Amino acid sequence: RRIGLRWYAVILLLFPALNGLALLLGTLAGDSVPAFERAAEFAADPVSLLPYAVFMVIFGPLPEELGWRGYALDGLQARWNALGASLILGVAWAAWHVPLFFMIGTYQAELGVLTLPFWEFIFGATITSVLYTWIYNHTGRSILGAVLFHFSGNFSGELVPLGPIGSHVPTVLTLLVVVGVVYRYGPKTLTRRSPPQSSDTK
Repeated sequence: RRIGLRWYAVILLLFPALNGLALLLGTLAGDSVPAFERAAEFAADPVSLLPYAVFMVIFGPLPEELGWRGYALDGLQARWNALGASLILGVAWAAWHVPLFFMIGTYQAELGVLTLPFWEFIFGATITSVLYTWIYNHTGRSILGAVLFHFSGNFSGELVPLGPIGSHVPTVLTLLVVVGVVYRYGPKTLTRRSPPQSSDTK
């Protein structure tokens, strides 16, 4: 099944919109306007964007989504409803990132261990899994959609640096979107349709 234009818009623009709103709210609340150094680098050398994006996809979204959504999610949805499966997978996904908090030089290490940003990251990863399932179930179980959504989140985070206040906002905004999705589409499938069947289901 092909991904419709509306869902491409959701996949590619939701994270940038949330980060942009977080930037705006953070700035209004007192954060300094960032320099957008990464965006300036790409503007000065657009050719560098392609290898950067390819590297980011290969060493993040692609292998992760082949495992999380490509392998694990269907089996979980066969046993639990979409919301429950998403949260279970979200906890596992968050735990997957914990070792990065102990690796010097990573974004996670800069957040610190057992700090407020640490718990925001864990909680954010857990609930964001609901949005991945929402998109996955609406796009005919598209791994491409999940990979692009993952990339969009990572890349927009690179392009939109958030200050001390704004950095706390995306988790709240994501929670509001998740609550809206569950309310609108229901926890059973997040689509108001029958659950997707695993490939080995007869």
